[in-house]
Amino acid sequence: MSLDLPYCVISIRPKASMEHLLNTAGLLTFFGEDRIFSSSDTLIFFHAVRSMGFEPSECAVVDRSDIGIDLARKGDFCVFGMNDGANKAELENKGVLVFSTFADLNEFIELFNEEVDLEIKQY
Repeated sequence: MSLDLPYCVISIRPKASMEHLLNTAGLLTFFGEDRIFSSSDTLIFFHAVRSMGFEPSECAVVDRSDIGIDLARKGDFCVFGMNDGANKAELENKGVLVFSTFADLNEFIELFNEEVDLEIKQY
């Protein structure tokens, strides 16, 4: 999947742990130092998007954890949640757009981008 939009990774894990996981998955090269955010602060989503020059309403959060989904829903984020087979109805009732495959996620991201008419900013 190719993503031509700005993106970052956010976690409550320590940054070194995140970098190790991303490296193990072969994804570390996709994230610059300024695109990896680590904090247990509940405002981490807001900090991350604003440091990238965006507002929450211009951003989508992809998560599968209840904590991450609930934090994103508290803001003005569009939330995509991965369906693990057991929680689809629960997620949909929360207003989360549920995907099962990364092809589905790619379609959701394209639709979201069209809806917010995001002007991609150059870094």
